[in-house]
Amino acid sequence: MKKTKWIAVAAAAVMAATAMGTLAGCGGDPAYTINVFLLANNHESQFYDAYFAHMEEELAEEGYNYTINFDFEQESNYYDRLGGMIIRDEAPDIFYVRPNELLQYKDEITSLESYLNGAGREIVEVDKVNKTALDMYRFNPETGALGNEEDDIYAFPKDLSTQQLGYNITLLKKFEQEIKAAGCEMPYEKDFSQGTYTWEQYKKICDIIANSPNKGGNEYASDVPSIEVLVHSYGGELIDLSEGREKGKVAAIDTEDTALRKAIKYQSELIDSGAANYLGATYANFTAGRVCFYGLVGSWEIADYNDHLGKGNWGVMPWPTVSGGTDWQGVITSAGYVVSKSCAENAENPEKGDIAKRIAISFMSSYAQNQLVRNEQISLPLLTDMASSYRDPANNSIYSPDSRGYFLDVVDGTHGFLPAKYSTYDSDWLKSLDDALEAIWKEGAGKALAKYNGTNWNEVGSAMQQKYDLSKAK
Repeated sequence: MKKTKWIAVAAAAVMAATAMGTLAGCGGDPAYTINVFLLANNHESQFYDAYFAHMEEELAEEGYNYTINFDFEQESNYYDRLGGMIIRDEAPDIFYVRPNELLQYKDEITSLESYLNGAGREIVEVDKVNKTALDMYRFNPETGALGNEEDDIYAFPKDLSTQQLGYNITLLKKFEQEIKAAGCEMPYEKDFSQGTYTWEQYKKICDIIANSPNKGGNEYASDVPSIEVLVHSYGGELIDLSEGREKGKVAAIDTEDTALRKAIKYQSELIDSGAANYLGATYANFTAGRVCFYGLVGSWEIADYNDHLGKGNWGVMPWPTVSGGTDWQGVITSAGYVVSKSCAENAENPEKGDIAKRIAISFMSSYAQNQLVRNEQISLPLLTDMASSYRDPANNSIYSPDSRGYFLDVVDGTHGFLPAKYSTYDSDWLKSLDDALEAIWKEGAGKALAKYNGTNWNEVGSAMQQKYDLSKAK
């Protein structure tokens, strides 16, 4: 394998480790293992296998005798397995968290601030890392505050991500004549710099597809649009944190005039007409080419969409808005890697914590980011100097989809917001809303509005607030 050097740890740190007699792998010293446990899909796991093998070789070249033991799980099993490890006092040396999960695992992880501003600067050009990404993982373990610039960083971000509204170009062309006859533009022809679809236009297009004689029995117009995106579009939030996390108030839901109720009603209308199908318009069906619009197109799955749909046969677009203006909004998410206290405070091998921090921070290096963004297409640029090249249409042969700039419009903050679940210890307080929404979605065409009208929304809102008050006290 041809190797490209990812920058070595500072020479001073190596000399200090040698002076302490802790440099593993020299003169018959024992081998050590760094246990890494990450949330990853199959495509990502293949990248990690190769990446960690590469890093083992680089460490060995410098005289370190370390094996990187990489394990992964997909979303459905990751947190159950991680929880079991921690209960058994077997926390991985490095593991995956989302920003709010710093609260949940605060007793298991170590501050990375001194490493970021010390030896880490020999590996990463820290000033080029997207500031939003770094600040998302700043945390005060005493107060439970997240995101304050003055607090320590507790995780190194691998990326900033989003799930954007995607569309299948090939499938939509089956319905192009009908859609244009109704006076609507096709997303792959529309100039979104002049304005988005309105939500009513989006429903009209999806209704046309759902009722078209050209539609196959296993083809679908749309999934159910994100409740958070819709709430923002209607001018609201799922939680008001203007007075801080400790005094947070969940969204008003008591009347149909509230942004949240407008958003839920729109979802219900879309389902009721058959335009959106919760059970049919799934990830599996979108990647199989049977869904026209899908709102959960993750930026970390670009390579997967290319594999299944074919490069050039799909795209992403701005979310619709109420007015059709350019003030559309998408959700910013992220993956971060923490180092456990048990690793950082290892009495047997004091060096081990720094090796783990070096591995974790390396994902922000230019070498790793080029692998992730350009070669593997499972991340958006985390480094600011990569963004213009990524956006440039001249690089359409390298990056995809051609409309990928809308991903960046979200994560650079121009059109992005943080999800409500990032504000608290866990997202259990959202379960009351999620359960009520899913009950509507499962009803399907012709039944969704009746379920919406029959739901006690005051009760849902009260349960959300009670659970939020409990979560912020943890």
